[in-house]
Amino acid sequence: MAGTSAKRLKQEMPMPLLLTNDDIAPLLDPLAVINILDQTYSAFALGTGVTAPRLDLQASKNNAGEAYQLGIAAGLSGRYGALRIKSDMTYRREVAGRPRKEKYCVEPGTYCGLILLFSLENGELLAILHDGLIQKMRVGADSALGARYLAREDAAVLGILGAGGMARTHIDTITMIRPIEQVRIYSPTEANREALAVYGRARGLDTKAVESPEAAFDGADIISACTNAVGPVIHGPHLAPGMHITSIGGTLDTHASARVDVALRLGNATAPTEMPDWRFEEECMSFVPDVGKSEAGGTRRFADVPLSRLIMLRELLNAPKRGRCTPEQITFSERGNIHGVQFAGVAGLIYERALAQGLGTPMGSETFLQNIRN
Repeated sequence: MAGTSAKRLKQEMPMPLLLTNDDIAPLLDPLAVINILDQTYSAFALGTGVTAPRLDLQASKNNAGEAYQLGIAAGLSGRYGALRIKSDMTYRREVAGRPRKEKYCVEPGTYCGLILLFSLENGELLAILHDGLIQKMRVGADSALGARYLAREDAAVLGILGAGGMARTHIDTITMIRPIEQVRIYSPTEANREALAVYGRARGLDTKAVESPEAAFDGADIISACTNAVGPVIHGPHLAPGMHITSIGGTLDTHASARVDVALRLGNATAPTEMPDWRFEEECMSFVPDVGKSEAGGTRRFADVPLSRLIMLRELLNAPKRGRCTPEQITFSERGNIHGVQFAGVAGLIYERALAQGLGTPMGSETFLQNIRN
């Protein structure tokens, strides 16, 4: 964190800042994001910070089979509070015979996601950030952080299912914390997997686009599911001893979940004061007006590993030997539903870097303050 220097720069600059994806791009250092999330999650695990679970509010489907969804994540961490809002039209389409989740705002190809960053010192709105690039990097950093804690130290082969922006940031982040030499990419869309292979080779990695999921698993030390597929994409028979698994899109089937020896969850949402024994572990809490959530909404759970094999980050920090014990173990990691502190940590980092480099568009606090008590 920039600390005192950030405070001094803030006093010299009108607030809040508007930070677009163009402003954010040069500020997103993969290792810095991994490290700030490590700090943020560790502090949260030890009792510092507050986060609600992600909330999805979904309207009934329209005549085109699309459902409007308002996604909300909020949390407090360190000196910052963050509110992330996302406005999507969600729907499904078929790709290579499998259902895929899709979304847009206004029209296909455009999206609306914003992070509001607040000061915990005086409540001031400090910044409004586009969430596009942050979204991809934060998710890649989560997987890298799980690999930092559980993947074998000598992990050298990364297998990826999917070839979009999330898959790209998995290359950017996981290569920061393990000596990855080879990357194997499968996507049902040949052009996408070939394009990502070019991206990997440009970074000095032996990267190949492969023609089946099985080929991506073959010889992999770390396997990352980064698809928008609905349902299982990681199957038990494809796993091999020593693998580490991450999944941010698509799920583990029952056999794969059963083969996991150690699973790490980085955190669970804070229990409400009125319900101290409340425990909610699914990825998001959904509110719908009718029979159920659209199939194109957020994934509720990526794996169903037996509780006896699950360890929370808090427990791992207190007893590191409860993590990977042998090179042969199959391990799995997931963030859990602590999106709020995640956004506070990453948005705070980006905000401080923007101040230090003079990036962003000042908007003036008077635009966002009123003299009528609300």
